[in-house]
Amino acid sequence: MFSIIRGGCFARHPLGFVMDRPNGISCYVLLIIKSCAELEIGGERKICKPDSALLIKPNTPYSYKNPNGEYVNDWIHFSCTPEDILKYDGEMFNTNFLINNARILTAYIQQILWENNFSESKSREYYADSLFGILLDHLHEDFKTKKIEEYSPYKYKLQKLRLELQSAPYKKYTAKEAAEKMMISASYFQSLYKRFFKISFRADIINMRLEYAKELISTTAMPLEHIACSCGYTSKVHFYRQFLSKVGMTPGEYRDMYL
Repeated sequence: MFSIIRGGCFARHPLGFVMDRPNGISCYVLLIIKSCAELEIGGERKICKPDSALLIKPNTPYSYKNPNGEYVNDWIHFSCTPEDILKYDGEMFNTNFLINNARILTAYIQQILWENNFSESKSREYYADSLFGILLDHLHEDFKTKKIEEYSPYKYKLQKLRLELQSAPYKKYTAKEAAEKMMISASYFQSLYKRFFKISFRADIINMRLEYAKELISTTAMPLEHIACSCGYTSKVHFYRQFLSKVGMTPGEYRDMYL
């Protein structure tokens, strides 16, 4: 079981701040680093980009600062049994690595600290322990994939857009409009989208519309023409052709499966 000792979110320190622990501390340290930083871990100097994570083993000398401006991080001090930490790569500790979605991890940390410090639930320790285990699993996945090259200031915006697409696939979306909102070119937007999600922007929208169509066909009595319109298709013929091409049967044949 993980025991949360102390922690904080969006801790901000001005230029000139240095956290220096020449003898380390007796527990584990988790940092989600949101600014540039200069680290020294066990005598080894490292340069850290924003949206990075660092897990420090107990009694490891360390220091960190941002020599060029404000230093910002989320942090947790925690302890656990050796068994709790065994499933995570030993190489994940005492080194910094980029993470895919710092905002999600911050949300986890906020809820962990709330459960640990302020919740009146009798299950608060269980909730904090469970959430912290999920948080470490996310970090472990990021470390294993080693997506150093995937760092981009547009990653969060693209993830948010993709969720919007999935929530309302019937709306009209164009790469040009999406790119303009991010203040980048349409070609760069489409390149980023495919790089991060392994599918083109247009193909993703088509898949989402057809998944929505399959849901409506199988769970409602709506006429197929209305379903086509509800999924963002202006042409029934185009809807039928695309459905047949992607699903392998016509919308009518698909509905027959659920009668």
